[in-house]
Amino acid sequence: MCMAGMRRKYFIILTAFLTLIAATTVRPGNTPELLVFDHSSKAIILRAPLAYGRSFTIRYIHSVDRSPVFEVCKAEKGEGLVLKETYFRMFGAGMGHWEGHGIIVQEGQWIKIKDINRPLGSFILRVGSREVAHTILMDEKEWNLSQKVPGRRVVVMISEE
Repeated sequence: MCMAGMRRKYFIILTAFLTLIAATTVRPGNTPELLVFDHSSKAIILRAPLAYGRSFTIRYIHSVDRSPVFEVCKAEKGEGLVLKETYFRMFGAGMGHWEGHGIIVQEGQWIKIKDINRPLGSFILRVGSREVAHTILMDEKEWNLSQKVPGRRVVVMISEE
């Protein structure tokens, strides 16, 4: 075999080897992550994969009427987190329609405000007491923030690629 042929073979083997190493150390598609961390200490409370176009829900118990409230956010490339809809059983203190943001529909026992489409980027959430039970719901998993950091302020955001 001539010297040029050996170099080409060596180059192909080296390229294949480096590609294999890169493939095993880089996350597939660099999927963004939902991050929740303490506003003061910056300690990470939750880190979970959340691809663009996917949603998660924050559920909590309203402090006045003691019924559940759900807020649905979606990860959008270039916008971060976008509030898509909220739903609850009754208009209580602080619950209502934000004129010009979404449409109100009644679905069974639920009042839903859909198509809000409010870009939030990231936001600060004051986690309620254990009774409030601020919980993140995603892909059939639940993370109860009120059990981990009641009364604390947390930052909710999506990591960038």
